[in-house]
Amino acid sequence: MKKNILAAAISFASLSAGAVLGVGPDSSGSGTQDYSFILDSGNSISINRSTVTPKVSGTYDTGATISNGYKSVSNTQIEAKWDYNGTMVGISTGSPYLIDLTYKDGILTNSGAKVTSNETAILASRSLGSGMKVFGGLRLNQFKAKIDRPFVGLPTNTTYSVAGGYQYELDTGTSTGFTIGAAYEVPQILLRASIQYNAEIKHSNAKETENVGGATQVTTPDDMVAPSSMIIKLRSALSPRMLAFANWRSSQYSKFKVTGALGGSLYEPTSGTDYTLGVAFKVNDQMNLLLGTARGQSTDDGSPTVSALAPFKGTSTNFLGASYKVNESLELNASYSLSTFGDAIAGVPPANAAPFADNKGTRVSIGTKISF
Repeated sequence: MKKNILAAAISFASLSAGAVLGVGPDSSGSGTQDYSFILDSGNSISINRSTVTPKVSGTYDTGATISNGYKSVSNTQIEAKWDYNGTMVGISTGSPYLIDLTYKDGILTNSGAKVTSNETAILASRSLGSGMKVFGGLRLNQFKAKIDRPFVGLPTNTTYSVAGGYQYELDTGTSTGFTIGAAYEVPQILLRASIQYNAEIKHSNAKETENVGGATQVTTPDDMVAPSSMIIKLRSALSPRMLAFANWRSSQYSKFKVTGALGGSLYEPTSGTDYTLGVAFKVNDQMNLLLGTARGQSTDDGSPTVSALAPFKGTSTNFLGASYKVNESLELNASYSLSTFGDAIAGVPPANAAPFADNKGTRVSIGTKISF
């Protein structure tokens, strides 16, 4: 079996397979912070753009509708690698955590959250012989968060203005951590089994600002901890025209808590797992197709309600994609996924019992890979 069979499909399988929203605010499900591209041979640069559009609505205890407040969010992932005297070195940058939510009606009017982030990894991999490789590197992580709760200003803030309620802003600055992993390969059948560990990253210099009805307080919070994660991947050719793959990711959000001095507990996402199963089909020497399914499962913390900032329990996703090899130097890819969000009861005042059900979202990705 030639080594380059299905190579284009392999190069974008992880990015295409991500759920709309993974565990917690993970932006790409089992593909979040996956740096196994550094195991591939050859010099290349890849650019992938993904746009996520959740459509999530619920019902107040009065029966009134909670309209969808999510805006589309986009992530551009850039990965580059090259061979330096037998050692692959590379760099990756993208946004591992993304949320943009503003409710539009009822007591939640103008309430919501926005999270932006960046993680840049400087990486290397090296063959140890007999099919074994090791990889790892340094990660630079930062994120910002903004949470608004206008209903805190009731009964005087009857217009639900952001300025008349509670406002919270967080800027972690940039801190460093590491990633480390190992893989076993059998190139003749495109088999690869890999494991990767991303260490948690403590942001000791994080800054937060709180405002209640115009009274501003600037403080330095306790260490903000970006979660650790473990990724396990397996792939193998089943025939000269078919490749199967499985990705599993566990993220640990137990130490990630957003708590304000004035606003109390604001956001406590639960830990959990994301996994993906799929197959790639070789149509011809230029075209490959990708089909699969993904699941995101949060750990049940025993609470009867979930956060209104993430009003669902788990995700279920089906996806399809394609890659096209234009020439020996250029590949194009695209994918589409449709996710169903697990039904949940959100803690929404005054009764703290707002059901969210039958919600869905989409993810569209396009990208290119240039080899040199």
